[in-house]
Amino acid sequence: MQLESVTSCLSCGDTTILKKMEIPTQMHPDRTPFPFVECMNCGLVYLMERVPPVELGEYYQDYYLPYRGEEAWGKYAHLVERGQSQLDKRRLKTLQSYLPLNEQHKVLDIGCGKPTFLKMLKDQFQCEVWGIDFSANGWKADPQFQNIQLLQGDVNEMKLSSTFDVITCWHYLEHDYHPLQTLQHIQMLAHKNTLLFLEVPNYQAWSRKYYQRDWAGFHTPRHTAIYSPNNLAAMVEHAGWRILKKGLPGTLDPYILWWMSYQEKKGTINWSDSMESYFWTFVGGRILLAPILLFHRWSKDIQLLVAQKV
Repeated sequence: MQLESVTSCLSCGDTTILKKMEIPTQMHPDRTPFPFVECMNCGLVYLMERVPPVELGEYYQDYYLPYRGEEAWGKYAHLVERGQSQLDKRRLKTLQSYLPLNEQHKVLDIGCGKPTFLKMLKDQFQCEVWGIDFSANGWKADPQFQNIQLLQGDVNEMKLSSTFDVITCWHYLEHDYHPLQTLQHIQMLAHKNTLLFLEVPNYQAWSRKYYQRDWAGFHTPRHTAIYSPNNLAAMVEHAGWRILKKGLPGTLDPYILWWMSYQEKKGTINWSDSMESYFWTFVGGRILLAPILLFHRWSKDIQLLVAQKV
């Protein structure tokens, strides 16, 4: 495979770099190392050599647990589904704290995956909801999503006639090959008061410092950049948005990042297998680490940024 070389920072465009580390492929049997570097101007950590988009699908197959969803957990799928519902509720509550939603509002979720979050919005507030994802695996042939506008493809290549009151990117931007251009492009989908919610892993996370090369936030080679609160905010402002809040604790449970990192460090898990046999050790670890992770939530292993169109 011929990798793409990235010659300048994805955020500020600077070409001066500090080589950081070689990170092996994660959540995949191929352990090829990929180089992450740090921009000496803004501090963004990004992939210097990355898989061409046309070949990236290889890394989003059965080994990629987020795409497999609750079905990967076998007989415990219903419990995992309940956990996803709790996550959707936290995200809904976050939106509601900035904009009380009603049937007049329009919401776009970029990188929607399985669009349970959008369905919850639709069911509770009757607002108009749209989702975009590179893959339709999360919703195809599932009748519960038939009342949601769902589009497959790259948001940068879509010319939508609508503008939205809320645009969300829950763990999408770290996958984006051209994040600055995407943030600029979606301004065309926004009106003056549109709110933008971005949630990504935090490079300053304690879990990253603890697990180092095995930190699941790298998600090599799927993640193209790992953001800290300051350089994420700088890129969003560069794209023309006004920052309302940065460095907030994210909605995703940080334990998930710790558990995946632990499994990467052990190196014995086959990510394409059923996760059923791991369920109770997953739950047990969550209980044991609950007091620590309550603090870690506020140390922001997962970060959230809220912005508004200028």
